[in-house]
Amino acid sequence: MSDLDFTICCIVTFFSKKRRTPPNLNNGKYCPHLVIKGSEEMLGVNFIDGEDVTFDKPIRTNALPVNEDTDYSALRAGTEFLIMEGSNVVGEGLVKEIFHHKPHGKQ
Repeated sequence: MSDLDFTICCIVTFFSKKRRTPPNLNNGKYCPHLVIKGSEEMLGVNFIDGEDVTFDKPIRTNALPVNEDTDYSALRAGTEFLIMEGSNVVGEGLVKEIFHHKPHGKQ
């Protein structure tokens, strides 16, 4: 099983003073980094679905890890993180659940 066989289910808030337009979390093209609060490690993710973003309002969304050589094990239920675009903090979030995928045909 790949180390990337999980989905990060989370609640995120994007800051109106940090972005001009809200990101589209549903087209599979928004790929920022998450930084666990108190850490400096950048964890690349790809947001795959979620509610429409309204600035400064918490919404539900799901993301996939994208870097095979990155350790995502610190992401677990209750983990707080920042959403980074380059060196800019554009939002924050909270992991609600880590959903592990089962390989096809396995029970």
